[in-house]
Amino acid sequence: MLNGLASCRVVSDLGHSAWSTRCKCLLSRVRGQSSHSSRGRPATHLLVLVQRRPLPDGYSPLLGNIAFLSTRLCVMPTSSSSAKEDSRQSGSALSAPFSSSTSASTHHQQRLYGTMAASKDDPNTADDKSPETLTAIDESSASETTTEHRHDEVHQQAGITKVEAFNKALYRSGPSGRLLLYVLVVSIALTMCAYALDQGITYQFNAIAASAFSHHAELGAVNTASTIIRAISKPFLGKLADITSRPTTYMVVLVVYAVGFAVAASSTTLAAYIVGASFTAFGKSGLDLLSDIIVGDLTPLQWRGFWGGMLSTPFLVTTFINGFISDAFIPDNWRWGLGMFAIIVPVCLLPAIITLYAMQHKAAKMGMVSMGDAGVTRKEGLELKSARQYLALARSTAIEMDLFGLLLLGVAFSLILLALNLAPSADNGWGNASMIAMLVVGFVILGLFVAYEALLAPVPFSPRRILTNRAFLAALAVDVFNQMASAVRNNYFSSYIYITKPWSNYAWTVFTAATTLTLCTMSPIGGLIHRATHRYKTLMVIGAIIKLVGYGIMIDGNTRSTTSTARLAISQVLLGMGAWTVIGVRVGSQASVAHQDLSTVISVLSLWSTMASSIGSTIAATIWQSRMLNYMREECPPGTSETTLKAIYSSIKTLKTKYDWDDPIRIGAIAAYARTNGIIFTTALVIAALPVIFSCFMPNYYLGRQRDVVDNKDLTGEIAEVPQVPQAIVPATEAKNAGIWQKLKNAYYREN
Repeated sequence: MLNGLASCRVVSDLGHSAWSTRCKCLLSRVRGQSSHSSRGRPATHLLVLVQRRPLPDGYSPLLGNIAFLSTRLCVMPTSSSSAKEDSRQSGSALSAPFSSSTSASTHHQQRLYGTMAASKDDPNTADDKSPETLTAIDESSASETTTEHRHDEVHQQAGITKVEAFNKALYRSGPSGRLLLYVLVVSIALTMCAYALDQGITYQFNAIAASAFSHHAELGAVNTASTIIRAISKPFLGKLADITSRPTTYMVVLVVYAVGFAVAASSTTLAAYIVGASFTAFGKSGLDLLSDIIVGDLTPLQWRGFWGGMLSTPFLVTTFINGFISDAFIPDNWRWGLGMFAIIVPVCLLPAIITLYAMQHKAAKMGMVSMGDAGVTRKEGLELKSARQYLALARSTAIEMDLFGLLLLGVAFSLILLALNLAPSADNGWGNASMIAMLVVGFVILGLFVAYEALLAPVPFSPRRILTNRAFLAALAVDVFNQMASAVRNNYFSSYIYITKPWSNYAWTVFTAATTLTLCTMSPIGGLIHRATHRYKTLMVIGAIIKLVGYGIMIDGNTRSTTSTARLAISQVLLGMGAWTVIGVRVGSQASVAHQDLSTVISVLSLWSTMASSIGSTIAATIWQSRMLNYMREECPPGTSETTLKAIYSSIKTLKTKYDWDDPIRIGAIAAYARTNGIIFTTALVIAALPVIFSCFMPNYYLGRQRDVVDNKDLTGEIAEVPQVPQAIVPATEAKNAGIWQKLKNAYYREN
């Protein structure tokens, strides 16, 4: 049928000394006429993929298969049913499935090349010992398919394989598996308590430390550096967790976190303190990200919202005790206050890390995954014996992590966030050329990042399947505008309450934390509603609407912010119920992607949320700076000196401590605060309307025992049954004749 063999090159990647040449495939180009090609063009490419694994009982099975292949290549027809039949009749032993640890890789090879390998259940196929797979690819579509494969394949990385393996081991190990799970839950819970305590008091230590070095004015540099590092480190940590493992990344985060607090606590200059604060920001970012990833790894969709919400419940306790702890360390013992976190967090987190490693070891003993080498080492078939091979491994790791893409992303967001954070306090504000330059260059580099990811990246950080995912894009829009509205409102809300209410510092602190307390309470409650209803979308929309109402009742009819304690308190509670929208974003976005993309989705959402918060804070600062001083001039008694106005504008402490509650200057300042914050709250209200709209575009997924809706597999890798729950949807055959209301319901309730 085929006239001849144009070329043949045999190379092996078996890791045995008998085979000196290392590669991935045997490639044969066969030219000639065939009954399947009327134009006389080359009929096919034949590709034999050799799996790298130990050879059973010596080399004879492999040698036999290669010898058989050499006699059969010239008579193998192109991809057709007759080809398969011909192969079966000749007793071909070339096709066999790969082992479970490489099943994902096999799937992508099959999708790329159009495999002709027979199924494992086919009695005519070879036994499972054969490590080769024969595939065929039409020459005319080779380059096109290769490009698609490179940019959009679902490439299962080592960290994901290990997670899925220890999930299987965990749920198949009986009492010992449950014990490991309990240890993991308790350890992470204690770690999140320490994290909540850290979040509540270390920002106060920043102010005291900057003052101790006589550089209080540079406090903004500490906060800006921390904000930028926390934002750009999450994509890097997400990739690291995927290509290594979850416990390895936890260990890296823990070391950096502890070192950062040690450096900050022992610093003698502001520069050293900023270095320590930057390290701790990286560590905090990792603790936050990895806790979300672990919840996504170990929980089915029906419980995802609940356990994700439970991560925030420690704030219910720490909010009330932060003040007492701060009093014990401020102002003279702030170094001990920082240093204690270098001890507390490792003690809390190490049991979780050990447990995760124990799960992986158990999975390895059960034969579910090999833990002998790093994932990239196994993938590339490298035996690390020379510097050149180490460099090859480093290069492969850099490609796998998309290190260049992450570098572009980090630089872009650093410049943008730096401009957004520094502009309000810079000379001439946004009229400062440096701020404009940083912003422009940042967005240019961000554009280069998008172009690189779309066109050049071998392993893109955000594959096309994510960027075109309707559920993810809707969730991203909801999260971005939700965070932006919150940042606009929060930026000066604390100052507003401090000035407009004659409360003690403790009452002021607790009242301003009411939104956080409500959010931490409503998050697990929303998760329980997810579990009971097996849906998330309607609750997500309700949360967005309630939050919109919360913004609205803060505004009086004359576009001034209210000073009514009752309305402000109700607003705090309603805004906290927006937690239902937050957990909806989490669950919906994570459900819409394969497990391989879980950490990418979480880190991308977090990255853009940080950007949105910075933009929101900048919007609020711009409104404040352009309106507040002018309103003070209008509202304060005539004759108030400019020096006095600037003093109370610059310091809320001066306004509260030096002017009594019924002082005309205090009354005028409160009126100016109400006018300015009225504009700020109105802006937040307008932005908060967008999450309501975008929430309606989320798919109405069924939340069951599955990890995600892409493959509908449960935590053990088995297919999870998804019941057909009746909804208010008419069949597609009747939809054309349905009214507008029914069409809207169809669009709202659809699950894809």
